[in-house]
Amino acid sequence: MCCPSRYTGNTLHPTQKPVEALQPLIESFSAPGAIVLDPFAGSGSTCVAAYRAGRRYIGIEMLAQYHRAGTERLAAMHRAVNTPAANDEWLPEAA
Repeated sequence: MCCPSRYTGNTLHPTQKPVEALQPLIESFSAPGAIVLDPFAGSGSTCVAAYRAGRRYIGIEMLAQYHRAGTERLAAMHRAVNTPAANDEWLPEAA
């Protein structure tokens, strides 16, 4: 299968799960600050959901193309979280 996204609509991984479906499961079955392990991380949806739920995460992916997609996705998420909003400099009390 050359283009899985053509069939599934998922652009990062053919069996990509929605973060919105994973996050409530993580919140229900782990404590804040716990470590969530995904041994088949794919594009990192479980890791994103764990981070949003206040958990730490470990993602393992064997295939280079999905490992790359996952690490790029997680790096972008961390950049977005750590980048101050445009008005933080002008209204630090609102940050």
